[in-house]
Amino acid sequence: MDKIKQERKVIHLQLDNEHFYYGSIASLFEDYDEAKLGFSYYKVKNFLGKLGVMENEKCTIRQGLLKTKQGERGRKK
Repeated sequence: MDKIKQERKVIHLQLDNEHFYYGSIASLFEDYDEAKLGFSYYKVKNFLGKLGVMENEKCTIRQGLLKTKQGERGRKK
């Protein structure tokens, strides 16, 4: 049986010298607000996918891919 590789979007936030990883822009904005990041939710949502990286004096936000492998658990043989 062929194993299917999956790619998942990951949002990487660099704030000062700390790094945080999120599964969505919405979950990022549950922890941080516009004042802390220097970007609004809508600006990040509209431009991050096109630019790949958004950077200002407060933080850097990157969008990347998390590569995973399809497991065998739960699959009928």
